[in-house]
Amino acid sequence: MGGPQKLVTVVRSGLAGDVQHVRKQRDLSLEVVCDELGWQQSKLSRMENGQQCISSADLASLLVIYKVKGRERGQLLHLVDRQDEPGRWIIDSALQQTPLVRLEADAISLVSAEPLLVPGLVQTAEYARAVMKADDVPPDLIETRLEARKKRQLVLDKAKSPKFDIILEESVLRRQLGGRAILARQLRALEEAAERPNVRLWIVPSQASADVGFYWSVYIMGFPRDESVIQLENKGSAVYLEDKEKIELCHHYTAKLGKAALNPAQSMDLLAKMRKE
Repeated sequence: MGGPQKLVTVVRSGLAGDVQHVRKQRDLSLEVVCDELGWQQSKLSRMENGQQCISSADLASLLVIYKVKGRERGQLLHLVDRQDEPGRWIIDSALQQTPLVRLEADAISLVSAEPLLVPGLVQTAEYARAVMKADDVPPDLIETRLEARKKRQLVLDKAKSPKFDIILEESVLRRQLGGRAILARQLRALEEAAERPNVRLWIVPSQASADVGFYWSVYIMGFPRDESVIQLENKGSAVYLEDKEKIELCHHYTAKLGKAALNPAQSMDLLAKMRKE
């Protein structure tokens, strides 16, 4: 990798955004941090905006100021050598949720297509707990992750909350994770979420889902100036994609699912029927 003046090629690259997010979480201004380090404010501003790569030494200095230690520190330092990789970065989602939290906080639109599970932003705690137990998450991590998920869900309560389209395969509404009672309460919570003015529910009937290839989950986060980030999550890790070709493929995929889905009014009717059943 080149020197610290090299431009970052990823618009919302993990490291630049995460460094800014951590500073804001600590309620520290650019002025305070730069005075402490003897830097010009423009230096840190360029780093946070992706206009200047962050060296290992500079990042280590920042993490001391921000009191970031342990696994989170290791995750951020790991991103130093990947700043100029165009359009892709990987994190261990079990250890580090900072990218998802700050991306959702900045997003103006969200699209979640799920063939297997209710999306995390609208999961009840008991449904999420059942998912984590089935996924063999260590018991000592479950409550920590539930608390993190609860904080993520606050994004839907913001004054300017993002538009959220939820696309589900019909079988998701029948999958009894943790039993019938937990599923019934989850369906009610999903119904309440979909009643929000910024949330729309699209259910793809099972008889149509195979024909449109509804096999993969995808999460699209949209930002001003037509920027997008795609999250693809699997067991223990998540991949974030930003290159235009893959984003276009994911938009095409979700548009295809939307055409096969019941419209929001029909989806709400089906959801209400299944919840009563």
